[in-house]
Amino acid sequence: MSEEKKYTGYGYHGGGRKATGIKRTFLSVSCQPEEAELVKELAKKSGKTLSAFILDAVLPDRNKN
Repeated sequence: MSEEKKYTGYGYHGGGRKATGIKRTFLSVSCQPEEAELVKELAKKSGKTLSAFILDAVLPDRNKN
């Protein structure tokens, strides 16, 4: 007889987010704490997420068709 794997906590079978088909990656930026807070404030004032704010600043033509 084979033992069936038992899942507990967050490791249960079928747990987690469903796949969207969109591949994502993470990028790290080093800066001073004051600079990080300033960038976060600017992103918030512009109504964008931090990621969208930075990507728009670096790649201004990324959303143009």
